[in-house]
Amino acid sequence: MRRFVFASHHYLAHGLKDTVDFLTNQAKKIYDINAYIEEEKKDIDSVIQELFAAFDPEDEVIVLTDLMGGSVYQKFFPYMNDHVHVICGMNLPLAMSFLLADENTAFTKESVERLIEECKKQIVYVNALSAASQMDCDDE
Repeated sequence: MRRFVFASHHYLAHGLKDTVDFLTNQAKKIYDINAYIEEEKKDIDSVIQELFAAFDPEDEVIVLTDLMGGSVYQKFFPYMNDHVHVICGMNLPLAMSFLLADENTAFTKESVERLIEECKKQIVYVNALSAASQMDCDDE
Protein backbone atom coordinates (compact mmCIF):
# COMPACT_ATOMS: atom_id res chain seq x y z
CA MET A 1 0.00 0.00 0.00
CA ARG A 2 1.22 3.51 -0.75
CA ARG A 3 1.23 6.02 2.10
CA PHE A 4 1.90 9.75 2.11
CA VAL A 5 3.37 11.75 4.95
CA PHE A 6 3.47 15.54 4.82
CA ALA A 7 5.76 16.89 7.54
CA SER A 8 6.62 20.49 8.33
CA HIS A 9 7.39 23.10 10.89
CA HIS A 10 4.14 24.48 12.31
CA TYR A 11 0.97 23.95 10.21
CA LEU A 12 2.25 23.90 6.62
CA ALA A 13 1.75 20.11 6.40
CA HIS A 14 -1.84 20.41 7.60
CA GLY A 15 -2.57 23.18 5.11
CA LEU A 16 -1.06 21.22 2.22
CA LYS A 17 -3.05 18.12 3.18
CA ASP A 18 -6.24 20.17 3.38
CA THR A 19 -5.64 21.75 -0.03
CA VAL A 20 -4.72 18.44 -1.68
CA ASP A 21 -7.86 16.89 -0.21
CA PHE A 22 -9.95 19.78 -1.54
CA LEU A 23 -8.60 19.10 -5.06
CA THR A 24 -8.47 15.28 -4.98
CA ASN A 25 -10.68 14.04 -2.12
CA GLN A 26 -7.89 11.71 -1.01
CA ALA A 27 -7.06 12.89 2.52
CA LYS A 28 -7.42 9.36 3.90
CA LYS A 29 -4.11 8.46 2.20
CA ILE A 30 -2.23 11.39 3.78
CA TYR A 31 -0.76 11.74 7.26
CA ASP A 32 0.28 15.23 8.30
CA ILE A 33 2.91 15.90 10.92
CA ASN A 34 3.01 19.48 12.17
CA ALA A 35 6.15 19.83 14.24
CA TYR A 36 6.92 22.10 17.15
CA ILE A 37 3.35 23.10 17.94
CA GLU A 38 3.02 24.05 21.59
CA GLU A 39 -0.44 22.49 21.91
CA GLU A 40 0.86 19.12 20.73
CA LYS A 41 1.59 16.82 23.65
CA LYS A 42 3.91 14.46 21.73
CA ASP A 43 7.30 15.27 20.33
CA ILE A 44 7.92 14.74 16.61
CA ASP A 45 10.14 11.69 17.20
CA SER A 46 7.33 9.87 18.99
CA VAL A 47 4.77 10.83 16.37
CA ILE A 48 6.97 9.54 13.52
CA GLN A 49 7.86 6.35 15.40
CA GLU A 50 4.20 5.54 16.11
CA LEU A 51 3.20 6.31 12.52
CA PHE A 52 5.84 4.05 10.98
CA ALA A 53 5.07 1.31 13.50
CA ALA A 54 1.50 1.30 12.14
CA PHE A 55 2.72 0.83 8.55
CA ASP A 56 3.52 -2.54 7.03
CA PRO A 57 7.27 -2.87 6.34
CA GLU A 58 6.45 -3.40 2.65
CA ASP A 59 4.34 -0.22 2.38
CA GLU A 60 5.66 2.39 0.00
CA VAL A 61 5.91 5.69 1.86
CA ILE A 62 6.35 9.08 0.23
CA VAL A 63 7.47 11.69 2.76
CA LEU A 64 7.29 15.33 1.74
CA THR A 65 8.99 17.79 4.08
CA ASP A 66 9.21 21.54 4.06
CA LEU A 67 12.86 22.50 4.28
CA MET A 68 16.12 20.93 3.16
CA GLY A 69 18.53 20.95 6.06
CA GLY A 70 15.74 21.45 8.57
CA SER A 71 15.16 19.43 11.70
CA VAL A 72 11.91 17.95 10.38
CA TYR A 73 13.39 16.12 7.40
CA GLN A 74 16.32 14.92 9.53
CA LYS A 75 13.87 12.97 11.70
CA PHE A 76 13.08 10.70 8.74
CA PHE A 77 16.70 9.57 8.11
CA PRO A 78 16.31 6.32 10.09
CA TYR A 79 13.27 5.33 8.02
CA MET A 80 14.68 5.83 4.51
CA ASN A 81 15.04 2.73 2.33
CA ASP A 82 13.91 1.47 -1.08
CA HIS A 83 10.27 1.81 0.02
CA VAL A 84 10.50 5.10 1.92
CA HIS A 85 11.27 8.14 -0.22
CA VAL A 86 11.99 11.46 1.53
CA ILE A 87 11.68 14.64 -0.54
CA CYS A 88 12.33 18.19 0.70
CA GLY A 89 10.67 21.33 -0.62
CA MET A 90 7.06 20.19 -0.59
CA ASN A 91 4.56 22.17 -2.61
CA LEU A 92 1.17 21.60 -4.20
CA PRO A 93 2.32 20.42 -7.67
CA LEU A 94 4.75 17.97 -6.08
CA ALA A 95 2.18 16.60 -3.63
CA MET A 96 -0.47 16.15 -6.29
CA SER A 97 1.97 14.53 -8.73
CA PHE A 98 2.92 11.90 -6.19
CA LEU A 99 -0.64 11.38 -4.98
CA LEU A 100 -2.11 10.99 -8.45
CA ALA A 101 0.64 8.68 -9.76
CA ASP A 102 -0.22 5.12 -10.76
CA GLU A 103 -0.35 3.10 -7.54
CA ASN A 104 0.41 -0.13 -9.40
CA THR A 105 3.89 1.10 -10.29
CA ALA A 106 6.34 1.43 -7.41
CA PHE A 107 8.50 4.51 -7.31
CA THR A 108 12.18 4.09 -8.07
CA LYS A 109 15.02 6.50 -7.49
CA GLU A 110 14.82 7.42 -11.19
CA SER A 111 11.05 7.90 -11.28
CA VAL A 112 11.13 10.07 -8.14
CA GLU A 113 13.90 12.23 -9.59
CA ARG A 114 12.02 12.54 -12.90
CA LEU A 115 8.81 13.59 -11.12
CA ILE A 116 10.71 16.20 -9.08
CA GLU A 117 12.30 17.63 -12.24
CA GLU A 118 8.87 17.92 -13.87
CA CYS A 119 7.44 19.66 -10.81
CA LYS A 120 10.30 22.18 -10.76
CA LYS A 121 8.85 23.54 -14.02
CA GLN A 122 5.86 24.76 -11.99
CA ILE A 123 8.09 27.27 -10.19
CA VAL A 124 7.98 30.27 -12.50
CA TYR A 125 8.89 33.91 -12.13
CA VAL A 126 5.75 35.23 -13.80
CA ASN A 127 7.04 38.82 -14.16
CA ALA A 128 9.79 37.60 -16.47
CA LEU A 129 7.39 35.31 -18.28
CA SER A 130 4.95 38.15 -18.75
CA ALA A 131 7.69 40.49 -20.05
CA ALA A 132 8.85 37.84 -22.53
CA SER A 133 5.25 37.39 -23.74
CA GLN A 134 4.91 41.14 -24.21
CA MET A 135 8.06 41.23 -26.34
CA ASP A 136 6.70 38.46 -28.53
CA CYS A 137 3.44 40.35 -29.02
CA ASP A 138 5.25 43.59 -29.97
CA ASP A 139 6.93 41.83 -32.88
CA GLU A 140 3.63 41.09 -34.60
